[in-house]
Amino acid sequence: MITSNINAIRATFQDTVTSTQNNTLTSFISTLVTNKEVSTTAKTDVLTYENIKGITLEEIDTLFKNEDNKNMAKNLRLATLFSNDDYLSKALFNTVLGQAFNLGFSYLTDRYEDKNMFLSSKNNSLSDLLFSSFTNKINNPNSKSTDVISQDRLDEILTAVNSFNFISALSNTSKKGYDKYKDEKNDYSFLYNDYNLKYQELLYKYQEFENINKNIIKQF
Repeated sequence: MITSNINAIRATFQDTVTSTQNNTLTSFISTLVTNKEVSTTAKTDVLTYENIKGITLEEIDTLFKNEDNKNMAKNLRLATLFSNDDYLSKALFNTVLGQAFNLGFSYLTDRYEDKNMFLSSKNNSLSDLLFSSFTNKINNPNSKSTDVISQDRLDEILTAVNSFNFISALSNTSKKGYDKYKDEKNDYSFLYNDYNLKYQELLYKYQEFENINKNIIKQF
């Protein structure tokens, strides 16, 4: 009788353990499935800064069906990496968003190259480097929106400059260049002025976000 009771107790206990383990496993799997569903539905096909920041290329390819929007989303994703300064990233994001994806790509690659150029200005005059950039644009006007910034180049630029300083430096330099060439009616005058206007736009958008934040803080 004692042995029989022990066996019965053991059997009951084993059934309880097995049932508990199964319930725990089911609960764990359900959690994983839920988390998977959350991670795949957290991002949408909306072209907003909050949605695009942190989105993966795989998510872009899955969520965006229209090819132009897909290309734009990839450009905008790159814009969110432009700086650790959130206001500056948003300013560039909104500037790129306001253009067709091919023009947005050209604008974006120019700004990234300017960051790299600013770093290189340690040993050269920034004016000379800016002039070289303009000369290259005149001699090589065939860049395409389908071109890709190499990962090595992108990593180099992203880790090198994450400050706001280069924007004011490039803006001042391009303004001086424009003042120097504006009476000569040549391509350089146009390019200097074009650069100056683009950086002034970035400065304006940056200050706009900064003012919004200041106004929010003042409410408390």
